[in-house]
Amino acid sequence: MRVSFLLSLTFATAVTAFAQTGTISGKIVTVSGGHPVPKAPIVVKNVATDASFSTQSAADGSYSIASVPPGNYELSAEFPPLFLPFHQKDVQVQAGQAIKFDIYLSDTQLNTLGDGGEEYVKLIASQPAPTGRAPRTREGKPDLSGVWLAAIHRPEGQPPDPLPWAEAIAKKRRDNRNIDSPGAHCLPTGLGASGILRPYRFVQTRDVLVIVEENNDPTRQIYLDGRRHPDDPNPSYMGHSVGHWEGDTLVVDTVGLTDRGWIAFGSYPQTEKLHIVERFRRPDLGHLEREITFDDLSAFKKPWTLKRVSSLAPKGIDVLEYVCAENNKDVEHLVGK
Repeated sequence: MRVSFLLSLTFATAVTAFAQTGTISGKIVTVSGGHPVPKAPIVVKNVATDASFSTQSAADGSYSIASVPPGNYELSAEFPPLFLPFHQKDVQVQAGQAIKFDIYLSDTQLNTLGDGGEEYVKLIASQPAPTGRAPRTREGKPDLSGVWLAAIHRPEGQPPDPLPWAEAIAKKRRDNRNIDSPGAHCLPTGLGASGILRPYRFVQTRDVLVIVEENNDPTRQIYLDGRRHPDDPNPSYMGHSVGHWEGDTLVVDTVGLTDRGWIAFGSYPQTEKLHIVERFRRPDLGHLEREITFDDLSAFKKPWTLKRVSSLAPKGIDVLEYVCAENNKDVEHLVGK
C-alpha cells in the first residue's frame, strides 16, 4: 500500500506541475522547400522576468520545450551564419496549454536556387565517413592530409560576450542582412568561416601544413618547423600561424590578423589584437576535429570557442578553383534594410 501511495503521489505531483505550466513545440524548416533544419537552437524568453528556456531541433526539425510557466514570451531561433534570425513576440503561454508553433527560416542567400536553405541543411546534418585508424606520418604524428567536407561550427561553452561597441556593430550588420560582409564583396572570409561552406584540403609535411579552401580565402600556411611569430607581423586576413604537437593534437597559434575581417559567427567585428588558437585532431580515418578559440579583449569580454567535426570526402570530390570576382552577380542583388 505504501508503494502504491508513493506512486500515486508522484503521478499526482507531475500532473499538478504540468497543469501549472505549458508546452511549446513544433518543427523548424526552411522557407524554401520546407526542409527540416536539424541542430537549430530555439529559445523562449519571458518578457516580464527574463527567464529563458531553450532546446535544439532534432534530425527531423522537431522541437519541444516543456514546463514553461504561464506568461508572455518571445521565441527566437538564430543559426548564423547560414540563416537569418527568427523572432516572434507575444507568444502567450497559459497553464496546461500545449502550443504548436512551427518556425520558418530564410537562409542568408535569400533562397537562391542551388545555394540556399536546402544546401545549408546538408551541411548541418552529420555526413557519412569511412572507418578505420587514422594514418600517421613517418615521424609518428597523425596525418591530417586529405580533402574534408564542409561542416558547421557549433558554440562550445559560454556564447560570445562582446563589448558594447562590438555588439552594436554586429547587430547593425545582422539587421542589414550582412550585405557588407567581406565574402559578399569577394574579400576573404577569414578563419571564423573556414571550411563551413565548401570542401577544403589539408597537405601536411614535417615542416608545414597547407590548407587550400574552395572559397575566396588565400592558401594558408601553418609553420611546423619551430619558428616564432614575427615581432611585428603585417596584418592580413589569414594572419601568421605556427603550430606544435601536444600528443596527437596539433595546436596552432595565429596572430597578425587584420581588423577588416569579420568573425562570421554572429557577424562580429575583430581588432588587430585578435589571437586565435586552434586544436586539430584526427581521432580516426574518417573525421577531423577542430576547436577554435577567439581571444580579442578589445572586442569581447572573454575568450570564446567554436567546435567542428568534418568528414573525409569520398573519392571523386576535390577542391575546385573558385574565383569570386568572375561573373559575380551577388552585389547588385544584395538587399539590406
